Amino acid sequence: MRKRFLALFVLLLISSSTQGQGGGGSDPRPFSISSLNTAFAMQGDFEGEYRIYPDRIELKFTKANIRISEHCPYKGRRLLSAFKVGLATGTDDKRWKIADGAQEFLLELVMSPGDMHSLGELDFSIPNDASVDLSKHWLVVQMEDIVLDAPGEKQQKGHAYAHSCRDIFTRAK
Repeated sequence: MRKRFLALFVLLLISSSTQGQGGGGSDPRPFSISSLNTAFAMQGDFEGEYRIYPDRIELKFTKANIRISEHCPYKGRRLLSAFKVGLATGTDDKRWKIADGAQEFLLELVMSPGDMHSLGELDFSIPNDASVDLSKHWLVVQMEDIVLDAPGEKQQKGHAYAHSCRDIFTRAK
């Protein structure tokens, strides 16, 4: 009797944990975000999978590499201070803006032209209101850096961006 009860308890525990993991999310879909070979001094190359839930988008990065281009005018060191992932959307003037974002991931890495740093595997969650039309959004990574060795100037903060294709969520349907 005890063995039956224990077996039933374990079966119920496994069943409830697998149901909780699903949570109404979509099937995992691959993503690729890159700004390699662009004019940005700081360039990112990211890959992984995302899942859409009613209240969030979960991202699992399997590759997260940031490099400093050797082909930029400023040849000094940069402090890669932060990394943030969010949703971007177009504006009326044919530009784009970051609409929503995940928490900021602080890095504090000093890098020079030619350096590449792998952030390894990362997990992010972007809050998402169910009323948002995801077909008008795409994924964007914002990388923040501070110029450290600019002669005669104060340290300057800048941002570089990498984004997914603009129809990433349209193709997911």
